[in-house]
This record gives sequence, structure tokens and C-alpha cells, in this order.
Amino acid sequence: MATVRDEPVWAGQLEPGELAQLSPGIPERLARHPDVLIVGGGILGVATAAACHEAGAGSVLLIEASRLGAGATGGAAGLLVPEAHQGVDPPALVELARDSLARWRELDAAVPGGVGFHDLDWLGLAPHQDGFLADPPPGAEWLDAGALARLVPGLIPAGPAVRIRHQGRVNPLRALSRLAPRIPQVATGCPATAVTIRGDRLLSVDTPAGAISPGAVVFATGLPPRLDGLDPGLPAGTVKGHLIVTEPVPVTLPGMVMPLATQLEDGGLLTGGTLDTGDDTGQVRPEVADRIRADLAAALPAAARARISHRWCCRRPCHPDLLPVIDRVPGLSNSWLTSGHYRTGVLMGPATGAALADWITSGQPPALAGPLAIGRRFAAPG
Repeated sequence: MATVRDEPVWAGQLEPGELAQLSPGIPERLARHPDVLIVGGGILGVATAAACHEAGAGSVLLIEASRLGAGATGGAAGLLVPEAHQGVDPPALVELARDSLARWRELDAAVPGGVGFHDLDWLGLAPHQDGFLADPPPGAEWLDAGALARLVPGLIPAGPAVRIRHQGRVNPLRALSRLAPRIPQVATGCPATAVTIRGDRLLSVDTPAGAISPGAVVFATGLPPRLDGLDPGLPAGTVKGHLIVTEPVPVTLPGMVMPLATQLEDGGLLTGGTLDTGDDTGQVRPEVADRIRADLAAALPAAARARISHRWCCRRPCHPDLLPVIDRVPGLSNSWLTSGHYRTGVLMGPATGAALADWITSGQPPALAGPLAIGRRFAAPG
């Protein structure tokens, strides 16, 4: 019997050279006075660093406490489905997501070898939220039970669904490994530990490799930065979720069939994304993974004999309203942060990075600075 791996599936899909890009270590000649310092090596940090370089913001240094993708990015499902947010999330977030999907396509074309982008249709199984039904995305195709049964033979129950074409998926770690070479300098194993502030400017960031004195700083650390000398005071936490991947199954899905599963290149099924509220541990709970597999087998009997190959949990950073923050750090003229992207971090990475790069180089806040600003009321969704 094959051993179940308690880790995300993504690293096992990478070539040795791609894995090496995730852990370059600390450069011998670490830039001490970069024009832009990015703190955080998830997709938000890497995409922002690459965007700042492309925007001509000057020298760019990214520092990460562990390896690139060690946090929520490396445990994400990698699904890029902006239209699933239509009628559910604020229009500003939906537009940002659409822009980001377009930028993922552009990056895949521009980066040598691509970033591993897969164009896929999204099939959303009923029931759908009222806001989605009242204001469906452009191009939504409504399928009756018969049409869905032809697309997904054996599905139980085969009810109505909606199909939205040309959404996407990436292996988050492959995307990071392909984007990292676009950043002038990356240092892993280099956490930020403290900051020095004078007046309205952040003067330096302390690290085990010494102090770094940047012109501008972006904190892209998942949760808001809490360092010696800096705490924005934003309410935030994490929501744990489990995901699994099965062995290859004798069925071919016509895209992402949600919330059922997404098929990977080898024929295995990626499914899960639970909301394990009240569970603050970082450990995989086998009974949760087994329940996900049982639910999959009940809905898709063709997958009933497929065992779990990988199971893992992801701690998603979030604010109480489950919307991200993209804003300047209060009281500081040369510091920005992006945090709390919850279940959309991989999707939002390129557009968020581009918005921050434009803000830094132009000095003008983008339109999203209002609805995703720090000063909004953080009421929980209800």
C-alpha cells in the first residue's frame, strides 16, 4: 500500500532546479540600501517584488524568513477563478481578481518556460449563493441536470450547474520558482525582526544578516506585520483548512468541478478546502482527510477506490470581514502592506503586486485603496 504523504502535492511536481529557486539562501553581497524592500516570500511578496522591478522602481530586494512559499501560498489549491466571486464579494475585489487572472496569462507568456498556468473551465455545482444568481458573471452558461450528467458521468446527484470558461490553475510553488528569477535579489532564511522609524519614515529593517535601509518597504507577510517597533494593530487571524489529492482515477473531469474536485496532470483529484474553525493546530487530522475522501467517493463513485496520496492543511490569513488589506502603513510615507487574502492570495498576487508597484512609483493610490483600505470597518460577514 502506498504511503500517504502529510504534505502538499506541489513540491513533488517540481524539477530540482525549480526547488532550488525556492531556497537561494542569503546572498554574499546582500543589498543594504535597496530602493524597494519586500518582506515576505509568498505569492503576494514575490509578485510585488517582480512588479516593482518591471515598473522601474529601482533596486529590489525580497527577504523571507524561511523558503519561498513556506506559508499559505505553498498550501493553497492554486485555483484562479475570479468569476466565482461575482455577486458574493465586493465589486472592487471581483475586478481585481479579473485583472489578476489576465496578468497570470501575461506572465505565463512573458516568463521563459511559463509559470505553469493551466486554462480550465469552472463548473459550479448548485446551490449557488443568491448574489451570484441575481448578478451572474458575463458568459455564464447554465447547465441542466442532463447536460451536467453528460459532462461528469456518474455524478451523484447530477443537478444543475453553471459553467464559466477560461479560468485557471497553477502549481503555486512552480509559479514562485519561475517568478523569483525576475527579482534582482532574493534572500531566504532572512526574517525581519525589528524596524527603526523616525517621523513618518521607516529607516531600517533588522535581520539576522544585519540592518537593511530601504527607500520603500512592502510587508507581504500573510498576517499583518508584528515586529519590534511596528504593529499596525489590524485585527487578523487564520482559518485552517484541509486538502487532499487522490491517486489517479479512471475518469476525466471537464475542468474544475466545484466543490467536487479539480483534476491534476497525473489524473489524481485535488479536493477539500474545509473551514476548520476552532482548530488552531497545524497538524493534519486524518479523520478530516478521510471524510473529504468519503464525500468525494459518494459524489463520484468512479473515484471510490482511489486512495489518498497527499493530505495537508493550510492556515489562511484573514481579517474579520474576509477581505484583504492593500494600503499604506498608517503614519508612514514609505511603507505599505498587503495582508489577509484568505482564500484568494494566489489568485490576487499579480494584480496586487502591480497595484503596489504603481503606488510606489507614482505616489498615487489606486482605486482599490478605498474598499480594501486599513481604515474600513472590519465587521465579520453575516
